[in-house]
Amino acid sequence: MKEIDLYSEAKPRYYQLIPNKEDGLIILALYQKYQKQEFTEDQIIQIINKVLTDLGGSQREENNRNNTIILRLQEFFLWRDRKRKVYGFKNYGEEFCQKVFKRLSESYHPAKIERLFKHLLDTLRTSLEKNPAEILFWIDDHFNHRSNELALQIEILDQQVSESVDEFRFQIKQPQANIIQVIDTISAGLDQIKQHTHELTKGFQITYDIDDILQDMLKNQENFELLDSINYILDYNQKVRNHLDQVSVRIDKIKPRIREFIFEFNQRELDRKTDKFLHYLLDNTSYLRQENQPKRLVFPDEIESFSVRLPESVPRFYIFTERDFVTKSPLPPVVRLIDQERRRVTMIKNIEKLEFKKKVQSWVKKAIDQIEQDGKLDFSPFFFRILSDEKNDLNIAVKTAHKLIKQCNSCQYEITVDQNEYCNTNYANLSLWNMTILKRT
Repeated sequence: MKEIDLYSEAKPRYYQLIPNKEDGLIILALYQKYQKQEFTEDQIIQIINKVLTDLGGSQREENNRNNTIILRLQEFFLWRDRKRKVYGFKNYGEEFCQKVFKRLSESYHPAKIERLFKHLLDTLRTSLEKNPAEILFWIDDHFNHRSNELALQIEILDQQVSESVDEFRFQIKQPQANIIQVIDTISAGLDQIKQHTHELTKGFQITYDIDDILQDMLKNQENFELLDSINYILDYNQKVRNHLDQVSVRIDKIKPRIREFIFEFNQRELDRKTDKFLHYLLDNTSYLRQENQPKRLVFPDEIESFSVRLPESVPRFYIFTERDFVTKSPLPPVVRLIDQERRRVTMIKNIEKLEFKKKVQSWVKKAIDQIEQDGKLDFSPFFFRILSDEKNDLNIAVKTAHKLIKQCNSCQYEITVDQNEYCNTNYANLSLWNMTILKRT
């Protein structure tokens, strides 16, 4: 595919490539009615008038307006047969409408996800049984096609979360809305989406099986030339798992906010009802006063009479037992002994581990500095240099090699291995394959 400056190329033709709301709905309405059939200019004008009327535009037919829209759509979306005076959809127009239709009609299918992953795993194993290089054909024939469907399922769940939030915001603004019922409905919907997320996570467990197979391939140096393709698949699997986690985390953040809204709503509702009740009492309560008697409040008929104060105080009794008066003897302090010898041995071991780690990090830094300065590092003689300087401590040399290879296994460096043995006269019983680490430019 020819590389272009996408921004610069799309900027002058943006509204032809991506139609505005009116043009987009006209295209979708035409596709809904005619799809692959041909249609006339009058039929296009009928759709234009219908769509613009539905959007609240002028009902009066305007020739200039219709001609402008039709010419604009011919840029990328419609063909025109000048001899027969009919129109049809271009491939770009069909793809645009089909993608919109698929996105709006696609639904969540956990069984489909599990079936797709199982198919990918089975076809990968079959391809690798023939030849490891078959993974390149597997990516083109199976992985790239299926990965788009898998990503779409995650986007559907994320879209359902957004729709639930929008529905909640819309419903609580309705004047006659039963807020508690609305909240229960939205909360149940989020629980269902959360369940779908768990199902999808279970289906995505197969990606770990695929990762294990690909990582085992890297144990064979003959497969190093497939490293880019393997990393492409591993990175994609990790990315979709992260996106799925983000959907789950998003739901977990919304649910507490809904509960907080319920609490605040109930508190405001209680305050509102209490305030209304007190005003009702103040407006409708009266009092009677008879001779030689205190004033007596008379509540409205809807409120039953109740005693404001008791005629006499009710005695309260506190029962004490003998145990409550007995003082407890203090407990003797617990004396804890410190095992000084064990503490000393543990400290020595920790110091040794720390020194070992510092030495490994120092050798790794020296290796990286040499690669950055010279552009490459012949690791085999470097390995024996570590042995010599560290008094034949093989653990430090091996740990340095492991950490250096892990750090250089990236796009910045290239590791090449030659199966010819490299020997050192000072270590007759030890030999290595020639390994070189190059800095990519």
